[in-house]
Amino acid sequence: MKKILLMTAIVLVACGSCKKEQFNYGGADTATGTLSFDGFGIEVSDETQTVKAASTRAATDTYAIYVDDEDGVRHLSTTYGEIQGSIQLPAGKYTLTAQSATTIPDADFECPVYGASKEFTIEAGKTTPIGTLTCQLLQCKVSVGYNEDFLAMVTGECATTVELTAGSPLEYKMTYSAEEGPKYEKRNGYFAVSGTTLTVTFRGQIEGKSQRMTKTFTDIEPRQWRQITFVQKVTGEGDATFDITISDYVEDETLDNDVTGDETIIGNDPNAPTGDGGIKLESTCDFNISQPITVPKGEDEPFVLTMKAIVPNGVRKFTVEIESTNSLFPGAVAAINDGETTLDLVNPSKGAINVFTTILPFPYGDDVKDKTEIDFDLSAAKGLLTIYAGSHTFRMVVIDNTGCRKEIPVTLVVEE
Repeated sequence: MKKILLMTAIVLVACGSCKKEQFNYGGADTATGTLSFDGFGIEVSDETQTVKAASTRAATDTYAIYVDDEDGVRHLSTTYGEIQGSIQLPAGKYTLTAQSATTIPDADFECPVYGASKEFTIEAGKTTPIGTLTCQLLQCKVSVGYNEDFLAMVTGECATTVELTAGSPLEYKMTYSAEEGPKYEKRNGYFAVSGTTLTVTFRGQIEGKSQRMTKTFTDIEPRQWRQITFVQKVTGEGDATFDITISDYVEDETLDNDVTGDETIIGNDPNAPTGDGGIKLESTCDFNISQPITVPKGEDEPFVLTMKAIVPNGVRKFTVEIESTNSLFPGAVAAINDGETTLDLVNPSKGAINVFTTILPFPYGDDVKDKTEIDFDLSAAKGLLTIYAGSHTFRMVVIDNTGCRKEIPVTLVVEE
């Protein structure tokens, strides 16, 4: 098929008078050979490690085409629709890359990127054909579902968050109404494979209780389709338990925690690193932060609340979940933070930054990410806290760069 799209860019090195299909790299004194695109073709396969495709399809003309030498110098940047004929290249080793998009997003819905690379050698005075490339998925594909028994226990809003690249989670939301029941995100997410551990977190209303669960899955690779399913199980004693399974992977260990309690961590992750990585929170003031701290209400009464987080392996993720016996307090935070009562210190939203700079002076961004020690000074939070009588808990959830995880609650009490 004749290619008719315009070429996006072609890098010409010392090119004099050139035809569209013929480029002379290196000048007359450099030994060159020919890279031929006669018979060149690109096929696309949807085959994954768990789903075998019966056939392939032709690539579109918009596929990006790159030719780089072994030193990383780019000699050609164009599109499949424009490529034809041949080009001259200095003798040496090269890699041709075909890709359906120029960049791969860290995480997004329905954005598959396909690609393939082929190494070849140019010999002086000889012609090298490139042949046919078969492009395959360069990302990890993730779908999220729930079995009927699990959905029958849903009584409110829920969300499942999936994260592969630190700081770039993808949220699969579930809405709920008494008339229609739960409805959940069924689009596929696509994740750039920058690591090998996938973290799955569920949080929502189950049988009238706020429930949450975190589980990790390892050995993540491109061209995988991780089909995550939340299931409800029943133990021999008749208690309900939850688990997360992945189709065609051995990840279905039973999680034995029942679903009772105001807020329950539903089960333990069998793939999580052993121990907490030495993560801890130390008081650097006169308060014992492991016990509830009474906040003085008088304007002239001093309140110094400082502490230090110790994370020996460096911070990958650090969130603060706000809970309170007085719903007005987290409501005040949510009004600034786009309706959310969880604050992300590593990758804060604009709303969270407003919270940090106006009412709750938590450190954030580069002051937290990858740090092994983080100083907190929450003294100025007194101004907001004293407005709301009640017990306010700041649940700090820390995940380090090795995957170790620890929750540390700090409770502040404002008396009537």
